[in-house]
Amino acid sequence: MIYELNHLGIVVEDLAASVDFYTSHLGAAVVWSAHVEASGMDLAYLQVAQGLVELLSFPDGAMPLGTNHLGFYSDDLDADYARLVAAGAASLVAPKVAGTGAGRQALVTDPDGVAIELLQRDLPLRAGTLPHPHIRAIDHVALQASDHDRTFAFYTDHLGMSVAKQLPIPQLDTHLTYLHHGADVVEILPEVHDGPRLHHLALIVDDVAAALAYAEERGATIHEAAHPSAGGVGRVGALIDPDQTVIEFIDRPPVLAG
Repeated sequence: MIYELNHLGIVVEDLAASVDFYTSHLGAAVVWSAHVEASGMDLAYLQVAQGLVELLSFPDGAMPLGTNHLGFYSDDLDADYARLVAAGAASLVAPKVAGTGAGRQALVTDPDGVAIELLQRDLPLRAGTLPHPHIRAIDHVALQASDHDRTFAFYTDHLGMSVAKQLPIPQLDTHLTYLHHGADVVEILPEVHDGPRLHHLALIVDDVAAALAYAEERGATIHEAAHPSAGGVGRVGALIDPDQTVIEFIDRPPVLAG
């Protein structure tokens, strides 16, 4: 059974620089790191607030920079992989021992080709919520879907996610759907933004303008100044990490708080 949305994976050019960005600006802490000899890949898991981000660095630009995959935990990797492939998911990597040696992994894709990593291992990496002057929680990872209903069915029927809420966006004649596995949330977006399918990481802050100013004072690049959210609740703004991944700040109540 797939039981946890564990992390957002991001490919970075300079692992040390990206770790510095996430720790300095977002209050992250490195909770595990490893080197994969076979591929030359270096990785670091960072806890941000209560959630996890995995940063991956490959030699010689072997992978495109930016958001790369969603990682889920499974308690029966072979059965879950077989079930997803039988349901039509494309296989990227069949079940095998993870390159780090920590448990086993497999990779499939969602209906739009987003990589879904399945992991079976006993490696608890997060505890509690890390303190920060402005950031209170990871709210969601945003996923742009070409067909809402198809994506919704895949993540609920096959990945076991549950509906947290739906938020109407009248000016765009659409809505946002929030799905969760425990405390971790995916937002299904219509195709309204430029950029990758895994479009942004959204963080709850006390005050968007103050959080952006705090990050800008420390050298962060502002992507979007504070403005009213499309849903009409609270404000939103964004910065970008060193590899152009969008980090959104929002000051409405968290999705799972109602």
